[in-house]
Amino acid sequence: MIELNMTQKMFYCFSQLVDRPVFDKSGQSFATVYDIIATPTEVYPLSSALIIRKGFPNRKYAVVPWQEIEGINDKEVNLKIDSKSIKFHEKHDKKDELALRRDILDQQVVDTYNHKVIRVNDIHFVVVDRALMVAHVDISLRGLIRRLGFEKQIDLMVKLFNKKAEYLNTEHLISWKYIQSLSINPASNTIKIDLPQKKFATIPAADLGEIFQDLNIQHQIAFFKSLDIVNKARIFANVEQKTQNSIFEELDKKDTAELLSNMPSDDATDFLETLSKDKIDGILSVMESKYSRKLSQLLGYSNDSAGGLMTTEYFAFVKNTPVESVLKQIRERSFKVEPAQFVYIVDEFNHLVGSTNFRRMISLETQDPVQKAAFPKTYFVQLNSGVKEVAYLMEKYKYYAIPVVDDQNVLQGIITVDDILSQVISIAWRRLKKIKVAPKQ
Repeated sequence: MIELNMTQKMFYCFSQLVDRPVFDKSGQSFATVYDIIATPTEVYPLSSALIIRKGFPNRKYAVVPWQEIEGINDKEVNLKIDSKSIKFHEKHDKKDELALRRDILDQQVVDTYNHKVIRVNDIHFVVVDRALMVAHVDISLRGLIRRLGFEKQIDLMVKLFNKKAEYLNTEHLISWKYIQSLSINPASNTIKIDLPQKKFATIPAADLGEIFQDLNIQHQIAFFKSLDIVNKARIFANVEQKTQNSIFEELDKKDTAELLSNMPSDDATDFLETLSKDKIDGILSVMESKYSRKLSQLLGYSNDSAGGLMTTEYFAFVKNTPVESVLKQIRERSFKVEPAQFVYIVDEFNHLVGSTNFRRMISLETQDPVQKAAFPKTYFVQLNSGVKEVAYLMEKYKYYAIPVVDDQNVLQGIITVDDILSQVISIAWRRLKKIKVAPKQ
């Protein structure tokens, strides 16, 4: 028997412990291991209790505190107490604890390192200070085979054909510190986020959207409700329209207005254009007035025109502003998304007079006017300019962003390369679907 202060074996899999017989202090076998309750710590959870069960077909369950365990290994579990002192119940299903079999095994979890949703086939423990610490989750096929009890047989068969097979030699383990479990609280229909919200901010918005898309609808809604408004906005702007509609159905006007207010104006406009006029008016009516007017203006343009594609988040400064002041304001301003690396130069009436970038500005003296850093020529488009014209100028002059002006040359917004690229891809896809390709003979 290997004791809890074991030195012979340091690692176990959940599949090696589940369903093992449980013996009381007199050596009587009276139950089997069903689940392990773990207490979340700063990084890795530690085992705090065993859930054991007995009887068939009328199952009964009991919780044994970890300090009552004399020893545990992949053959059996021995307790310090008598079986008569253990009270069994019809079920054990406390939602406020982390039960590994219920909450982790065969469940969808978020891998925050590789930015994807995965399914857990087994759990790896390391023995630490008389307890089992959750170290990794196993997402391999071999982990699933081990759970089913056929590991030895399948391993033997694979070895007969190929001893160097990836199945035998490559482990698919992910450290627990990158795992976010998705167990749902039935009362609030939310998911408890143990991971700091700032950790999600390190995941690229597009990857965060893909993670969200991979969840089932129940987990999507619960996960969304559990996030802060910044991460909600990042996800909402990066999922497909069908998913946006599912989320929208769960929100009231106030929540929707807050969500859209934290999104880039072009993404918010794209979503609003899918709604009826009554719903749009209802949302805009509870939104902060300045941003509401901005979205109302954008909604007045065709979604395939420069006015419909542009965002109103950009850097613009009056031409005589000292470079020192420009750089200070750039450092202090916050945006919903990182703006393009261009600074636009305007006169006192907001007419576009030039543009520059950060590299050109830092080469000047701090008291030089920003206009001194301007490019020799600045290209721009009109509000009613089409997608083709915008894409042509961006490609010709290698712009990552291009300014949009009205008939009086007043700066209205900018179009970034990702916005125009999504439109060009959409047009190309529609054309591709119209092409009739003859089947191969």
